[in-house]
Amino acid sequence: MLKKLLLSALISTGAFAAHEIEANVNDQEVEGQIRLDMGRMGNAMSNTYIGARFLNGDNNNSHTIADPDPLMEVSFMVMRPVQGVRGLKLGLGMKAEYTKIDGNSYAAVPLGAEAELRLPLNTPFPFYLGGALYYAPSVLTFKEGDGYFETRIHLDAEPIENGRLEVGYRQIDTDLKSRNVTYNDAWYFGLRLDF
Repeated sequence: MLKKLLLSALISTGAFAAHEIEANVNDQEVEGQIRLDMGRMGNAMSNTYIGARFLNGDNNNSHTIADPDPLMEVSFMVMRPVQGVRGLKLGLGMKAEYTKIDGNSYAAVPLGAEAELRLPLNTPFPFYLGGALYYAPSVLTFKEGDGYFETRIHLDAEPIENGRLEVGYRQIDTDLKSRNVTYNDAWYFGLRLDF
């Protein structure tokens, strides 16, 4: 099923003029993400992105969940270069998250920020340092949820134009009303393609 979803996403990126498609893996999990650049879809909203993500969490990377269901996400973000700081982009956005945690339905609408810096290194190809921080207090969590907190940091190398290799770390807390829950706490490596 996951392979069919990823293949469908890859095929449909050309039809929707995708800005980026990304797949991250470790020995337990697969994370797939797609972001569409609204400016490339004939819309006047340049630097505005809508996206979707799928993460099939594993209990080996979450010591608080016996059998995690996949985490599904849709997102909206505005990201622009920062004037006066060469190579730095900052973004603000919101996401909608849904999963089931040991049979409990969980939903959240976290708000957050993302950043990406092209490192000023004299190397044969560019390197990027990126990160994200998203948070939803209990007022923005639904069903059995009581809070959401996500941090992510990654280092990318771009050996070919519009193709990146990535090493990163993510932690996602999906707290329930009854207990604190870490949905995912793991290192990963991945591939990102920009179109």
